Amino acid sequence: MSIDETEGLRNWLIILPLTFIGIGAIVFLCLWQLDVVPIEHLKNSSKILTTKEFIELKRQGISSVIEALKIVATTFGGAAILFNVFYAAKRAKAMDDSAIAANKSAEAALDNAKAALKNAEAAQDKQITERFTKAIELLDSKNTSIRLGGIYALERIAKDSKKDHWTIMEVLTAFVRENALLKEEEIQQEQSPKIPTDIQAALTVIGRRDVDKDPENQGLNLQYTNLDGANLREANLQRANLSEANLQRAYLIEANLQRANLSEANLQRAYLSGANLEGAYLSGANLEGAYLRAANLQEANLIEANLQGADLSGANLQGAFLIEANLQGADLSGANLQGAFLRKANLQGADLREAENLEFEQLETAFGDSTTVLPDNLERPAHWTQAE
Repeated sequence: MSIDETEGLRNWLIILPLTFIGIGAIVFLCLWQLDVVPIEHLKNSSKILTTKEFIELKRQGISSVIEALKIVATTFGGAAILFNVFYAAKRAKAMDDSAIAANKSAEAALDNAKAALKNAEAAQDKQITERFTKAIELLDSKNTSIRLGGIYALERIAKDSKKDHWTIMEVLTAFVRENALLKEEEIQQEQSPKIPTDIQAALTVIGRRDVDKDPENQGLNLQYTNLDGANLREANLQRANLSEANLQRAYLIEANLQRANLSEANLQRAYLSGANLEGAYLSGANLEGAYLRAANLQEANLIEANLQGADLSGANLQGAFLIEANLQGADLSGANLQGAFLRKANLQGADLREAENLEFEQLETAFGDSTTVLPDNLERPAHWTQAE
């Protein structure tokens, strides 16, 4: 029911009783003026009435009419009540109809919103696909600046689209592998050519990616690549496959290499200070002269690794596997060697002064000589008398 209809009904219900009261008053005044005589008196109409008798007859007649009017009024009131109930029911039904219509409108609006969202998502997916395709095309350009544009365009897409994040990382690692493939003639070189600008840009984007978007238990594939002198400072390379990669003089300061595969990688004179190498696989890796000061090598696999002359001062080697590792001339001062496996490790010339949690039993399984500097609280094993 509309507002105008409700207002009209309310006015009608006010006017109706007022009109009834007014009519009742008029009727009462008129009744007194009427010559109302009871039926019983009509039988004796020849009888002369006294004033008192006349007034009594008049009163009785009026009372009879009033009783009749009461019956009429009751009937009228009942009709008014029925009238009110009818319009109340009609108003309730109108309100229900309005609520149903409003609900249908809301459902339609929700359906329209869902459709609009779906269309927007489809448009966005189409736009991202077009951007992705264009960025891939830019990577094939012979112009370095254009290739850089493609690399940073892919980084932007990876930030905008979670579902495309890992695909883009795989594209960039493939780009590095194809364009920085380690060649046989470069393996023996003292120093490889400077890393290309576009390769460095791709590595930077990979290293600063949002790792929360990485699929579980997935790692980057950069194996057998030439990354000599690459700047990977604070890069997140956890679980990355860098086996046999050339990382000579690479800047990996405070990088995250947790559980990374660096087996047989060339890390000669690499900067790994403060890096997290917990659980990393470094079997057979060349870490000669590497800077590993305060690095976390807890439970790292360094079996047969070459750590000759490496700076491991303050490093955490707790539980590390240094079996048959070459630590000749390495600086292990202040390093935590709790539970480290040193069987057949070469400690000739190594500096172990103030090494923490180093036990005599560990030294007994290793090789050393008079050039090995030991903590004051540990004696030199008897078989160290002569260098092995």
